[in-house]
Amino acid sequence: MTQDLRITKGNETKDRILTASMKIISEEGIEGLSAKKIADLLGISKSNIFHHFGSVDEVLNVLFKSILTNLVEPVKSQQGPDLESFLFFLGESIYSLSDEEKLSYSVLLNFYNTCLYNEKYRGYLLQAKDEMIDAISTQLSQYSSLRKEKLLEISEMIIMTLDGYGLHFLLESDIVAFKKMWTLQVEAWQSLLK
Repeated sequence: MTQDLRITKGNETKDRILTASMKIISEEGIEGLSAKKIADLLGISKSNIFHHFGSVDEVLNVLFKSILTNLVEPVKSQQGPDLESFLFFLGESIYSLSDEEKLSYSVLLNFYNTCLYNEKYRGYLLQAKDEMIDAISTQLSQYSSLRKEKLLEISEMIIMTLDGYGLHFLLESDIVAFKKMWTLQVEAWQSLLK
């Protein structure tokens, strides 16, 4: 087997381990994740998991950072023509979730719960929250002349609202109702950002 093929297969196995871990966490919580459960789900040995990740804790770290990056990067790179388009983009990021994205969001909510008693994960989450607030604020500054401090406050309010929408959307995926509610939110934020 060539070196390139081994690297490709290794990366595929790592991705499968992360996907299996997400499935387990979404069903059983972070405490339910173990090397044995991952191995059983994938039909591989536990040693294979430890070959790719030094520990289950490392799997969690990689998974957590990956989910947070996947949330922040689209906001940073969004190129909307106006404030309304950007705000609707944020809402659509919640109520237009694919099944894979719903799984990621479910895992993120499990991390939120773990952050209540685990300082390491709390630190990761607070750092990601700050990055998201900064990304939203930077985008808002393109459409509003408000002071940076005010934009940061509104951005934090937006992220808190997005979290609530995400939780409720996972509970009840009524896209029509969520679009109506998000439209009301957009109108409120537009009036704040004038």
